[in-house]
Amino acid sequence: MSEPRGIPAAILFDCDGTLLLTGDLHFRAISAALKRQGQVMARDWYGGLTGLDRRDLFRRYCTEFGLRLDTERLIADSIGLTVGLAGEARENPLVADVARQASGRVPVAVVTNSERAIVRAFLAATGLDVLFDRVLSCEDAPDPKPAPDLYLAAAAALGVEPRACLVLEDSDQGIAAAEAAGMAWHDVRRATWPPAQAALMARLGAVSAGRERAAAAEGIGR
Repeated sequence: MSEPRGIPAAILFDCDGTLLLTGDLHFRAISAALKRQGQVMARDWYGGLTGLDRRDLFRRYCTEFGLRLDTERLIADSIGLTVGLAGEARENPLVADVARQASGRVPVAVVTNSERAIVRAFLAATGLDVLFDRVLSCEDAPDPKPAPDLYLAAAAALGVEPRACLVLEDSDQGIAAAEAAGMAWHDVRRATWPPAQAALMARLGAVSAGRERAAAAEGIGR
């Protein structure tokens, strides 16, 4: 989907794999939780389901391999283990730079299928938490991505129309959610992202320059 014309009314950032390079941390924690119940998850299998929430991931794992595991314990264990790895979280530079440029210029939010404890820990560890007006987790809407609920909730929380939002994503599930919400999006996995990022940074910079000129003109008129 193409971007909204001009400056987006708000920019919504997926977290894991988009804003932050934390996919390996999630895999390590999930693998460790499964190991406690005598299971081993293949990395290739996990990689094909990137973007799903934890409950759906474990449900699919048990169904596909015919297992009866303690799903609630898997969820709790993997959340705790992931939070424990927060110190290893690293930002995705091109996306984090957009967040820095946009913060204070247009409303910005993190919208993730991760649990609140995880995303808060990751953002605090990387120092990016101060940039965002809202942080929405899988606990903030009835259905996680690929349903549109989280993105629609973010638009409502920021007071903007969904069609005027721009979403940055790295998973098919997240892109499906953005499309279902009627939002424009960029897939940061694609080769088209670096030039699109540069253009977006320039437009956001123009917002700042315009405000500075307006402030200067107001000062002269006084």
